[in-house]
Amino acid sequence: MTFVRRVIAGLFAGVLVLIGVGLTAAPANAHADLVSTDPIDGAVLEAAPTEVTFTFSEPLLPDFVRFIRISPEGETTDLTAVSIENNVAILAWPADLPAGEWTVEYRVVSQDGHPVNGSIFFSYPEAGPTPEPTPTPVPTPTPEPTTAPAPTPEPTTPVPSPTTTEASDETGSTTGWLIAGIAVIALAVVVIIGLVVRRR
Repeated sequence: MTFVRRVIAGLFAGVLVLIGVGLTAAPANAHADLVSTDPIDGAVLEAAPTEVTFTFSEPLLPDFVRFIRISPEGETTDLTAVSIENNVAILAWPADLPAGEWTVEYRVVSQDGHPVNGSIFFSYPEAGPTPEPTPTPVPTPTPEPTTAPAPTPEPTTPVPSPTTTEASDETGSTTGWLIAGIAVIALAVVVIIGLVVRRR
């Protein structure tokens, strides 16, 4: 019985040792879980991104990393990794891709040899036409007021005002002649009367 108890105690101790070793080694063999992305999963962007960044919890094996983009129509194409440094992978996003909801799948292997896969999605609207710059209005110069030269008065010939001198002279002479004629006639009448009276 003592021997059996010793065997059981040894096995029990061995199990405890294995459990302890497993607990100690677990952090060293942690998997490369996805920590964050840019754009974030489910993002609605104002415009198409120029690159997509994946950050994992553990360094990656560059030879065993693959990213696939899935178009809104379901077409799949590999994405090129611009750089893979430690736990960060940066992917180039082509500028000519159409608008819509895009999915990016990742399949990576961490340094402990464990494969990890998953996916994210984001969307962006179709780019509108670039607005033309509004031209700055140029102020119209206000014309300066110009003073027209005053017209030169034309020389006027003075018109002599009518005078009544000549008329007065003519009237005076006519009146004189009339008085003289009357006097002559009266004198003749007196003479005739005198002659008549003498004959009688």
